[in-house]
Amino acid sequence: MIRRATILLGVPVVVAGVVAVPLGLVTGPYQWLCAAVAIALVVPPGLLTLLLAERLAKVSVVGPLLALVVGTAIRLAVGYGGAVLIFFLARPTFHTDPLSYFAWVLGLYLTTLVVETILLARGTAAAPPPPLS
Repeated sequence: MIRRATILLGVPVVVAGVVAVPLGLVTGPYQWLCAAVAIALVVPPGLLTLLLAERLAKVSVVGPLLALVVGTAIRLAVGYGGAVLIFFLARPTFHTDPLSYFAWVLGLYLTTLVVETILLARGTAAAPPPPLS
C-alpha cells in the first residue's frame, strides 16, 4: 500500500514539476503557484480513493470499482469545488490568468486519475478474489 501511495503521490508531483519549472522560468512564478494549488487540491483525494479501494477490495470484488466512482466524486468536489472557491476567495491572484489556473487543476486531475486507475487495475488483477461466504 505504501509503495502504491508513493507512486500516486510522486507521479503527479513529478509531472507538475517537469512542466511548471520551465514554464515558470519563461512566464513567471504564477505557474508555480497554480501547480502547487492544483497538487494540494487533487492529490490528497486521490490518495484517499486509493486507500478506500484497498479497503473495499478486501470486502467485495466490485470494491475497487465502487471506490473509483466514489473517489471521482470526492476528487471532483474537492478538486474543482476547492479550485472555484480559491479562485473567488483569492480574487486578484488567480483572476489575472484563470485559464492557466484551471488548466493546472484539470491536468493534474487527469494525471492523478490515470495513475490511480492503473494502480487499481494492477492491484485487482494481481490479488485473488475474496472467498465467497
